[in-house]
Amino acid sequence: MPTPRSGLAELRRALGFTQETLAEAVGVTVGTIGRWERGQTKSLSPVLQPLLAKALGLSGTRELILVLRPRAQAEPAGALSADRWGVGEPADLTQFDPVQRIQRAAQAFQETDRRVGGGVLYLGVVQYLNQEVAPQLLNVGDGSADAVRLFSAAASMTELAGWMAHDGSGDDAKARSYFDRAFRLASAGENDLLSANICASMSHLAIELGQPYDAIRIATKGLARAGDHEGALRLVARLHAMRARAFGLAGERRPCTDELNAAEAMLDISVGEQSADWITGFDEASLASEAALCFLDLAEYDEAERQAREVIRLRSGDRVRSRVFGQLTLAKVLAGAGRVDEAAVVGTEVCGTASSLSSGRVTRRLDLLARNLESARRVPEVEVFLAAQRAGARGTGAQKGRTPTWPI
Repeated sequence: MPTPRSGLAELRRALGFTQETLAEAVGVTVGTIGRWERGQTKSLSPVLQPLLAKALGLSGTRELILVLRPRAQAEPAGALSADRWGVGEPADLTQFDPVQRIQRAAQAFQETDRRVGGGVLYLGVVQYLNQEVAPQLLNVGDGSADAVRLFSAAASMTELAGWMAHDGSGDDAKARSYFDRAFRLASAGENDLLSANICASMSHLAIELGQPYDAIRIATKGLARAGDHEGALRLVARLHAMRARAFGLAGERRPCTDELNAAEAMLDISVGEQSADWITGFDEASLASEAALCFLDLAEYDEAERQAREVIRLRSGDRVRSRVFGQLTLAKVLAGAGRVDEAAVVGTEVCGTASSLSSGRVTRRLDLLARNLESARRVPEVEVFLAAQRAGARGTGAQKGRTPTWPI
């Protein structure tokens, strides 16, 4: 009878850890990691539990227990357990075809990403692309999955890698490269809706790179691809929101508000609609987040504050990163309005949460807020925030780079 083992080894490898590097991250010996992987967890003290959970990108002790739980036998080849990402009970996915397995893996990555940020999952996504997705693209003739569906699955997972490069390490050049590749895969798969979804991601990145007119052009192309396909209403709303962001960044108020109204109208009529496969979720909180940034760019601080507070109200539960972004937007709005003490209080709250996130975007925005408030450091609330920010500051490893053109 095989020795019961935990799911730690699989999760460790998926996240790009060796036993040595995980041992270093937690502060234990390699032998201890080996014992935990064999299901022998008596040496896992309450002090070590949060350190191991943080290293693995898990949000709590319950999820860690699921990962460490001994299993009576090894999982079948090709199985992917939801609990290895800290999102549920084990599930044997060998009953599904390759496309369905990729889709469920993507869902597991996305759900964990919302709680802990892209940094801890990025290497796992890249490894999954290389080891699970790429070989399937070479086996499209074996009847297990048709080429069109498989190209769509590969495109969606590649787009996810782009988002994690953008959010986790701040490597926007690499994110742009992944989005480029994802768009070409979706086009090869003749999936107009997924192509439009990737256009929304590229438009977002163009805004982050300070390229509003590229963002407008890309989002407009996305709207043309989305057309009137079934399950596209929330995607259309997202594309209108990206156009609004770009117009706001360019200082063009009227088209900005027109696009926000169009996005809101799409959300209103999308109630009850099931979004098509592979399409990124977009809801009222998502729109409020984009609207807050629009009005911030337009220096309309009252409306920007209202929208940012709406994001914070709507985002709860496992949507940790989204809520933090709402708080950071609110802090930036308050600072812009001259209410530096209130901005600092919000910033300090974010510092208390940011330690549980692996997000370069969060770190960079906290750094920017600290620079903006530095001149008011004699204000007591600002002094507290600056101390908290310095205590939690860490490098993001961001790399500045450029690729020649967008693919659309």
